[in-house]
Amino acid sequence: ALRQDAAQQAVIALDLGANDLMSGTFDAEELKLRIDALAMRKRRSDQLRNSVRDRLRQAMQDPLTGLYNRRYAFTHLARISEHSRNSGNSFAVMMLDIDRFKQVNDTWGHQIGDQVLCAVAKRLQENMRDVDLVARIGGEEFLVAMPDTDIEQARRAAERLRSLVEEVPVLAGPDVPPIHVTLSIGVSMGGQCEGENTQPEGLLKQADMALYASKNQGRNTVSFNLSAA
Repeated sequence: ALRQDAAQQAVIALDLGANDLMSGTFDAEELKLRIDALAMRKRRSDQLRNSVRDRLRQAMQDPLTGLYNRRYAFTHLARISEHSRNSGNSFAVMMLDIDRFKQVNDTWGHQIGDQVLCAVAKRLQENMRDVDLVARIGGEEFLVAMPDTDIEQARRAAERLRSLVEEVPVLAGPDVPPIHVTLSIGVSMGGQCEGENTQPEGLLKQADMALYASKNQGRNTVSFNLSAA
């Protein structure tokens, strides 16, 4: 009966995830070898899991700013668009560009320019909702997508981001004076009207046209695509 109970306990232990079992008599050297083998297997498993996680993160993440990258952003935007079609709620797409960023690089060098990019990225990320998408999709260009958002909410959010960047200069180091930068922002709206095209490609093009309008109006401003506003 004891042997049968032991066998049942062994089956239960293996089912729960035990990697090895020892029964009967055994010496300390055997136990040590088994433990060493299990520890090595565990390290290899952890390394493999970490490697897979790192590759997945690299596939989605911009290495400089830590924001989502262009590839992931466009895929996620398609999901936001699908959610809008299912829920009937509108959503906002913003294209944001740092004004005259080339002058920052030309004046202070690319290392300082990278710090400015990271500082702007951090402000964008910290001042949006958890459900919002914030991504870097080009050199100094960012994308923000806000699900379940109407045009007035989008307008307030865009103005808030523009003000946050304008009002607080970037502190890039003790040997560099505070660097003032501004954002131009273009916004398009998806899912506002029955039958409206909510395809990500079209909305991105509309937001890009609105961004171009902001640049033409003197920069540091927010523009909406006329078909959305």
